[in-house]
Amino acid sequence: SQLPSSAEGSAGRINVDRWLRCPTPTSDTFGSILVLGDVACLEEQKKYDADPTPLPQTAQVAGQQGAFVARMLNRGYDMQQSVPKLPALGQGEFSLLHSWLVARGLEEAPGFNFLSLGLLAYVGQEEALNQVMLGNVPLFNLGGKNAGKVAFALWRSVYLAKQASSRNQALIAFDWLRTETFGR
Repeated sequence: SQLPSSAEGSAGRINVDRWLRCPTPTSDTFGSILVLGDVACLEEQKKYDADPTPLPQTAQVAGQQGAFVARMLNRGYDMQQSVPKLPALGQGEFSLLHSWLVARGLEEAPGFNFLSLGLLAYVGQEEALNQVMLGNVPLFNLGGKNAGKVAFALWRSVYLAKQASSRNQALIAFDWLRTETFGR
């Protein structure tokens, strides 16, 4: 309610720019609010569609946005500039990170780009649906008689791989094995 009307996006979401910053009431607070995940309304222009469409409200988008924001903050970009830039170093100052970013041509922060890796959905009774892609290029979509079981194995392997620690991976795998052996 404290944001300007230009922040109001589709379906109650908040409009953001390519760096996930929302409009703010005053220019001195611009860049101090970053919006990501389900509530962020970042419109993506597709090559085959004239109208930009908001990114989907999925964990895949939110995860990529979180990693993007973490990179920008860790690199120290000045978020209040129209295009976030690295701050200038003072005379006699040296930063290995700053030098590395400048050498890579990253004085200005690149905007967020979503890379779709496809869809995996558990549908119950040890079956899942899948569509594995890289951007707009479909890699494979399992089909056939036992497609649901194979997709379920793929879903479980991705689920385990996405866990934050090997401890969590082991606990989840043990829980799955216990449930398979003894039931719920």
